[in-house]
Amino acid sequence: MIRRILNIVLSAIALMSAPLAAAADIAIEPGKEKGSIGIASFERIMKNNPAQILVVDVRDEREYKKGSMPGAINIPVGQIEKRMNELPKDKPIVFVCSTGARAGEAYDTVTLLGGGLKAYYVDADISFSGDGKYSIKAR
Repeated sequence: MIRRILNIVLSAIALMSAPLAAAADIAIEPGKEKGSIGIASFERIMKNNPAQILVVDVRDEREYKKGSMPGAINIPVGQIEKRMNELPKDKPIVFVCSTGARAGEAYDTVTLLGGGLKAYYVDADISFSGDGKYSIKAR
């Protein structure tokens, strides 16, 4: 009886930690700046398995509506602090904008406020088109 209960408890623990293990297994290579994700690493994840991360476009709503990355959500940088509770703790978050400046500010905000978020930002020039395509150029 005790063995059966122990097996149930261990199985439950394994199931609860599975999403965290999957997020931890993502090979995110850091960029040059603290908190940034390497461009090659970001592009590889976006190509092979974009569902492994949450892309948050921190540009204003008008810019976002003109075009963004597939699957990206829009939280303008000025709203990050108020809307941090919308961000998942079980997968890495990558902030993007057109130059890396606002994305870096969003990263700084969530880092300073804590909350257990695993956050990064793309420190590069990104051009967005209305069809979900984008191009990234190192600065």
